[in-house]
Amino acid sequence: MRDKKFILTLLGVSCFVITSCNGIDSNSFFPPIEEQITKSTNNPYSNPTYPLLFNEKKPTYTADPFVIRGDDGYFYMYCTQTEVYANQEYKTFKKGPVFSSYDLVNWEYVSDVFSNYNPEWGTSGAGVWAPTVIKVGNKYNYYYSLSVGEDTNPGIGVATADYPYGPFTHYGKLFNSNEIGVTNSIDPFVLYDNDKLYMAFGSYGGLITIVELTEDGLDLKKGIEYQKEHKVAIAGFEIFNVDNYEGTFIFKEKDTYYLLLSTGTCLSGLNSTYRVVCATSDSLFGPYKDSKGRDMFGPNRGDVVVAPSLSTAMGVGHCAVIQDDALNYWMIYHGYDTIDNSSYRSLYLDQLLFDPETKLPSVSDHVASNHETKNGPYINSLENK
Repeated sequence: MRDKKFILTLLGVSCFVITSCNGIDSNSFFPPIEEQITKSTNNPYSNPTYPLLFNEKKPTYTADPFVIRGDDGYFYMYCTQTEVYANQEYKTFKKGPVFSSYDLVNWEYVSDVFSNYNPEWGTSGAGVWAPTVIKVGNKYNYYYSLSVGEDTNPGIGVATADYPYGPFTHYGKLFNSNEIGVTNSIDPFVLYDNDKLYMAFGSYGGLITIVELTEDGLDLKKGIEYQKEHKVAIAGFEIFNVDNYEGTFIFKEKDTYYLLLSTGTCLSGLNSTYRVVCATSDSLFGPYKDSKGRDMFGPNRGDVVVAPSLSTAMGVGHCAVIQDDALNYWMIYHGYDTIDNSSYRSLYLDQLLFDPETKLPSVSDHVASNHETKNGPYINSLENK
C-alpha cells in the first residue's frame, strides 16, 4: 500500500503551518490572484477526481468528503457511507470508507472504519454521514453523524485509531440532538483553538453550534449538561428551510477565522442548488459576518465560494480545506457532473484564491472546474524529482 518513493517531506505537524516559499505568506497581504495560483508542474488533475482502481478512474459516490494529512505524508479522505469498487466488476458497501492519496488527486480505497463495528445507538436504519478526522495526541479521532432522512433525533459518534486508516476503536455515541438541545445535530467539525478542542456541528432546521471537548476528544468538557448550557451558536436559524446552513468548516488565516458553510438543496441531482458560502470573524465564537456586514443567522447570507453551474457542476458543497506543501489552500467538496449527466455526488478539488481587496476566498470564477486539466496541489516530492 505504501510505495516509498512517494513518501513526502512534511513541513510540520499541522495542515495550517505559517511560513511559505511558494504559497500565501501569512505575514503579508494577499497578493494579486494570478500570483496565488499554484506553481506546480508535475501534479495535473481533472474533476471529478474519482478514486482509482488499477490506475483507472472509477465513478464513485463520495458525498461530504473530509481530508487530512497523516504523519506518513499521505492524504486521507473520508466520506458518507457508500459503495466502493472491490474489483473491476462490482462494488461493496462501506459505512466508513477511507481513501488515501500521495498528491490529493489520485485516490485509492484502503479501509473501512466500521469493519468491526455496527453503530446501533441511533434511530432505526440510521446511516453514517459526513465524518471528520483530527489528530488528538497520538490518536486519530474519527467523528461521524448517525442519521436517517427526516431523523428527529440524530447524533454524533466517535472512534479512534493509531493510524488514519485504522483499525479503529469505537466509543459509540458522543451525544444526540435531544441531549445537547440542538436540532439536527449532524455534520461534526473538530478543531483546536488556543490549545482547546472544540466541535462545531448542526444542520438544516437548527443552529450551527460550538461545544468544547475533553482533552482526548472522547467526551464533552465538564459533561453534557454543562455544554448544553454553555454552547455557542454561530450561524443558522431554527426553521427547516433549504436556505439554512450545514457542513461547517472553519480555518484561520492572518488572525481571521473563516467560516465555510453549505446551503441550498443537495439531493436533487442536476437540479441541486447546493453551494458554499463564507463569513469571517476575529473570534472562533463569532460574530461571523459576510462582506455586507450581515451575520449568519438568516437565509441567503455569506459570500459565495463555489456556486452551482449548469456548464460545470451542480450541487457543489460540503467542503474541507487543506494546504499543500507550498501552503496553497485547496478545497475538496462534492458535486454533480453536468457534462457526464451524473447522478453521483462526486469528488471535486479546486484551489482557494483570496481576493486582495475583500480578503475572502473562492475557487476560480466561483464555479467548479470540470473535465479541464489544471495544475494541482504543490507536492515537494513530485516537484523536486
